[in-house]
Amino acid sequence: MRWVDIDQLQLPDGWQARADKALNELRQEIERAEQEARSTGKDIRVARRKAISEGLDKSSRKKNWRELAPYLAKLRHGKCWYSESLNPGSNKDVDHFRPKNRVCEDPDHEGYWWLAFDWRNYRYSCQWCNQRRVDTANSTDGGKWDQFPVSGTFRARQEGENFEMEDVDLLDPIDPEDWKLLTFRPDGQPTPAQPQGTREHKRADISIQIYHLHYQEFVRERKSLATRIRLLIERMEILYSKITDPTMRKLYKDSQKELFRLIDRDSEYSSAALAYARFEVYKMERGHQVKREWLEKILNLSP
Repeated sequence: MRWVDIDQLQLPDGWQARADKALNELRQEIERAEQEARSTGKDIRVARRKAISEGLDKSSRKKNWRELAPYLAKLRHGKCWYSESLNPGSNKDVDHFRPKNRVCEDPDHEGYWWLAFDWRNYRYSCQWCNQRRVDTANSTDGGKWDQFPVSGTFRARQEGENFEMEDVDLLDPIDPEDWKLLTFRPDGQPTPAQPQGTREHKRADISIQIYHLHYQEFVRERKSLATRIRLLIERMEILYSKITDPTMRKLYKDSQKELFRLIDRDSEYSSAALAYARFEVYKMERGHQVKREWLEKILNLSP
C-alpha cells in the first residue's frame, strides 16, 4: 500500500451531475418506501433496506462508480490500491471503502448508502483484496467485501452524521500516513510496522487479514522482489567501492536508477521494495552490524 492522492482524480464530463441525480433519486425512493410502510403498518426498517438494496442494484446506478474505474486506475498506473499488485489475471473493482449497502460487523446498519455516489469513497481494488476469497491451497482467506470494522462506540448510521469521526480499523490508501503502518518480511509476508499492543499494530494486523495481503501470490512475488533488491544492493556496494573508475561509476549509477524504479510508488509492490531496501542499510560483517551509509543517503534522496 502507498498513498494515493485521490484529489488528483479527474472526473469525466457530467459525472458529478449524474451522481448527484442518482443520489437524489435514491433518497426519494427511500422516503416513498418509508411513507408507504408507515401508512400500511409494515416494518419501516425492512422497507427502507429493500429500497436501498434495490436502488443501488440498478444497472444505471452501478454505472456511476464503474465509469470511474479507468480514472481511478490511472492514479496508480493500474495497481490495486491495497495490495499494489498489477494482478493482470484478476478483474479490478471499484470498492466502496465504507460499504454502500450493509456492514458485516453491524447487522442493523443500512450501509453508507449516501456515500455510494461519492468519488472520495471509492478505492481501486483487485478482486483478491475486495471480494471474499479463500485460498485453500495455502490456508488463507480474506477480501474486504462488506467489512468495515471500527473501534469505539461511534459509527455513522445516517446521512448527515460525521462519518469522519469514526475510529476506523482499516488502513486507508488515501490517508497519507496509513501506508507507513505496514512493512514486509524478507519472506514476503506482510506485518505491522509498529510494536504489538499499539493501536497502529492492531489496525495493520486487521488490514492484512481483511485485505488478504497475505494471499500466497502476493507473498511469493514480494519474496522474489526481496531477493532481487538484496542482490542489486550487494552489486551496488561492490561498484561503489570502485566508484573512482569511470566505468564502475556508470554501472553504479545504472544500478541506482534500477533501485529507484523499484521503490517508485507507481511500481508494483513499491512499499515492500522500499522496506527491503531500508532493511539492507544494515549488514552483518565479522559478527558486527555495519551501516551502509551510502545506501541510507541515496534512499533519503530518492525522487
